Amino acid sequence: MFVLVIVQIMTIAILFLFGYLILKKEQYELISGFAMKSEEEQQELIKKGYPQAQAKGLICAGYILLAGLLLELMNVRNAILISLLVMTVFLFAYLLYITKLDVERTRKRNVIILIVTMVFTFAIVGGVVYVGAGANELTVSDEYLHISGGYGVDWPLEEVTNVELVEQLPKIQMRMNGYSLGQRLKGRFRLEELGNGRLFLYRDHPPFVFIEKGEDFLFSNSKDEAVTIQWYETAKSASIK
Repeated sequence: MFVLVIVQIMTIAILFLFGYLILKKEQYELISGFAMKSEEEQQELIKKGYPQAQAKGLICAGYILLAGLLLELMNVRNAILISLLVMTVFLFAYLLYITKLDVERTRKRNVIILIVTMVFTFAIVGGVVYVGAGANELTVSDEYLHISGGYGVDWPLEEVTNVELVEQLPKIQMRMNGYSLGQRLKGRFRLEELGNGRLFLYRDHPPFVFIEKGEDFLFSNSKDEAVTIQWYETAKSASIK
């Protein structure tokens, strides 16, 4: 979370700085492609207010991220991630809107590039959300305990040292490498007192299956409490054979 906050602050600072330099100091070369245009086209863009519109868009995007940062600091869950999504949607929509101020020669090409980029970006975001939100299943074979789905693992049963059913999670300190959105947590996280381990769970749906393999551990559950209990019983009986 500390790293995420620092990155958010730096991004906000850059957006505000670029917006200020373009709007107040007329540093139009900061606008992508502006320096590549002819002197005549540059003057046409300035006359239409295109650089000013670009600057205002950057500043508005900065305010969106600032709102997300403040909400996150007020313990609103995933406020930073949501603000990033809102900012992305806003910027694409705003840039598409101000293409009417672009010069005629490049307007159509820039619209096509922007739309393709927008589709590609949201396809990637949608894919990440789909994979991250997908369910994990806990199953046991003759030799392995298996967690299916994204970030899943296969642990040899002979190395499993403890299986418990718990009602509360330790405090989650940091996401190391994984997915975290709303109630869904998946991947590697750092937990208070336990250290680094794996989570495959819905945060607000106890109980949770807690499994240890030496110094490594994982928590997993289903939205259905009965399924979680079944997973626990299966893992427990398999680990004590």
